[in-house]
Amino acid sequence: MGSNPAVSLVLISDDASYREAVADAVDRCPDLTLTATVVPDDSQPAHIAAPADCVLIDAGTGSLSLADFRAALRAHHPSLAVIVAAVESTTLPPSLSIHARVAKADPEILPELTRVVTTATRRQMSPSVSANKR
Repeated sequence: MGSNPAVSLVLISDDASYREAVADAVDRCPDLTLTATVVPDDSQPAHIAAPADCVLIDAGTGSLSLADFRAALRAHHPSLAVIVAAVESTTLPPSLSIHARVAKADPEILPELTRVVTTATRRQMSPSVSANKR
């Protein structure tokens, strides 16, 4: 019986202390790997998430228009699970269409949240089968 493959996560953030906190949380979780940490620029959405199961975007990244980055990311990776980390007082637009939001102050929740989000995304993409076959 094999073990489940690790879920790969890409972190988009220009905050060194947040990148370190996320890396520490992921290091303590054997079924999650931090594939890359990226300080974003406008040219990256097409390239950053190709090998990942999930992307974590720091909403406080100064050079980042969250809505534009998210739209460009979705254009290149339509099924990629997206989590946004924000401070408690940040209001995210409803049109952002993300899979989850996490408080930036609580990176310890990320491993479990990443597992839940990627599992739910995989289930949504699976074809449904009726239990009422005759």
